[in-house]
Amino acid sequence: MEETKKKKVSKKEVSTKKKKTVVGGSSGSGFWGKLLDLLNKLLGRLKKFISLFVNFIVDCICFFHFNLYKFVLLGLDGLNGLVMDFVLSVGNYGYWLVSLDHKRIGLVYVILGLWGGFIGLGLSFLIRLNLCDPYYNLISLEVYNYLVTNHGVAMIFFFLMPVLIGGFGNYFLPLFLYLDDLLLPRLNSFSLWLMIPSFFYMELSLYYGCGVGWTLYPPLSISEGSGLGVDYLLFSLHLAGVSSLVGSVNFISTIVSCVDLKTSIIIWSYLFTSILLLLSLPVLAAGITMLLFDRNFGTAFFEPMGGGDPLLFQHLFWFFGHPEVYVLILPGFGIVSHICMMLSNNDSSFGYYGLICAMASIVCLGSVVWAHHMFMVGLDYLTAIFFSSITMIIGVPTGIKVFSWLYMLNSCGTRSSDPILWWLLGFIFLFSVGGVTGVALSASALDILFHDTWFVVAHFHYVLSLGSYSSVIIMLVWWWPFIIGFSMNKYLLQGHWLLSMVGFNLCFFPMHYLGVHGLPRRVSCYDCEYYWVNVLSSIGGVLSVTSAFVLFFILWESLSVRNRIIGLWGSGSCITNVVVVPVPAHSAYVCGGKVWFNK
Repeated sequence: MEETKKKKVSKKEVSTKKKKTVVGGSSGSGFWGKLLDLLNKLLGRLKKFISLFVNFIVDCICFFHFNLYKFVLLGLDGLNGLVMDFVLSVGNYGYWLVSLDHKRIGLVYVILGLWGGFIGLGLSFLIRLNLCDPYYNLISLEVYNYLVTNHGVAMIFFFLMPVLIGGFGNYFLPLFLYLDDLLLPRLNSFSLWLMIPSFFYMELSLYYGCGVGWTLYPPLSISEGSGLGVDYLLFSLHLAGVSSLVGSVNFISTIVSCVDLKTSIIIWSYLFTSILLLLSLPVLAAGITMLLFDRNFGTAFFEPMGGGDPLLFQHLFWFFGHPEVYVLILPGFGIVSHICMMLSNNDSSFGYYGLICAMASIVCLGSVVWAHHMFMVGLDYLTAIFFSSITMIIGVPTGIKVFSWLYMLNSCGTRSSDPILWWLLGFIFLFSVGGVTGVALSASALDILFHDTWFVVAHFHYVLSLGSYSSVIIMLVWWWPFIIGFSMNKYLLQGHWLLSMVGFNLCFFPMHYLGVHGLPRRVSCYDCEYYWVNVLSSIGGVLSVTSAFVLFFILWESLSVRNRIIGLWGSGSCITNVVVVPVPAHSAYVCGGKVWFNK
């Protein structure tokens, strides 16, 4: 038995030795065995390399995580040194380039807005000169379309918005809220300097030609023959929209932080304006982005041949476009309410809560009536009735504001020769005329008859061109002594008001006659029967342009005569009546402490 066990054990050992020799022979001999050995060695080294590389990346991340702040500070310190050296090299005016002072930013906004306003004014002057003859036009038909497009864009986006919202809003909101500045001053400066490239691309679009109308309707705006200027104009509107959006966020955050039911009505008007911008501007940005993609990247959002819908752009544009009307007029409502209160020598506006609720209802109703611009596209009758009815209802809160202003002005008989009172009455008259024609156009049956005629041009110029522009003049006349410290010539202001009112009404009121007779807008040729009406409008246009230059002469005369203002008359409840005139810059700004990059 023992011998058999030994034999079995010896057989197992022999078999294991054979297996080992076979395996060892396979690992040491043959091509495939050597290849496997080589791969094993390579995999081992690769594992070591990957582990070392991962450790290196982790070490780098940890290094930058703990030292990135120091690198950023070093970079900003270097940039700060360059900026401050440049600022000091150009003298005291260099601080205007990097200052975060809300007053300086507001004044730069006003300067940019006046520049854009004169661009739009010059284009409108060329349009009126072109319409002085029914057939032999001063300007070619194609260039006439360029003028019409850029005139509308320049006046709305580059004159009224920078002056009304960016200029006077930046200057006066912190003062009426008793703050030293807006909550986000760097964001405020960023929104200002975004307007510079926006202005540049707008003028570049005028140079290359953009004849698609300021409403940018496809399929004309996506056609290949529309020109390179359309792309520049769309990009310019993108930049201006981002600037306004950033400014709206800044205004809302600042106002909400300290507003109450005792603040000036101006604060509420700018709050509602900023809310409207915040709601409507992203929709315009979406439509413009789709247009750019259709023009340059082969998409078909608005191309019918590719399954797109041109009416989609009209919905997107007018969802922004109609609230934009109230964006431009709500600041004027607030300023007129405030100045009427000051003239009546009261501490609060008559119907203060009613005025706030009226503006809130205008915001709500004005955001849901965009399709009244589109009665001609084939809306069903229930939709047309809805939009027509809501449009008429907007006249109710507007009427509340008008009667409140008239009641406050009822006690101003002793100041009947004051030019500011004349401008307030002129504003109420011009806006009321535009409102009455707006009620007429709100009826879908009448709108279909008057659509794309000169009647529509007269309507929105009475509301925007005259209502909003008059509010700019009112703000300038009322607060010029507060900002500059010098008075303005009373008799020159009276003459300027008379010239402006005659020019405005002579220019735009005859357009109602042309629209009733069905004369289409954006057409430079017309029947000889309407020659005398166009000549009257052109004479009014010349007077309006002259009034703009007269205004600048009055400002120059005030600066040259230097009739110093000692103090402002009015209730002590308003901060503008109790501060030093002209209002000084804050001490932190004067010493150069609050600029873009602080040491």
